[in-house]
Amino acid sequence: MMFQTINQNNKGAAMQNESLLGKLFDFSFKEFITLHIVKYLYILGIVFAAITAFSTIGAGIVTMQYSFWSGLGGILMAPVVFFLLLFLVRLLLEAIVATFRIAENTTTLVERNAKL
Repeated sequence: MMFQTINQNNKGAAMQNESLLGKLFDFSFKEFITLHIVKYLYILGIVFAAITAFSTIGAGIVTMQYSFWSGLGGILMAPVVFFLLLFLVRLLLEAIVATFRIAENTTTLVERNAKL
């Protein structure tokens, strides 16, 4: 019994890895790949927000040559820019995930009703 459970878990993990590639080449679009890659999109969003924040700091340092207070304001705005962009990316990705989960659940309900 225990070996069956472990074997089924390993088989499920292997099938999940294969299913990602299988879903990529699924021309019927019955399975969604978005839910599998959303964490990677979030990581890209974090990297983008960090690059933008560091660019804001760099622009603030360059601006300090001409106007100290404007440059200081730019430097102090960098964390605000970072967290605002991070919030917007998270909000967008959560909306996308919610939409795809609604679609999956609707498909499941339609399949269950078809069996009745």
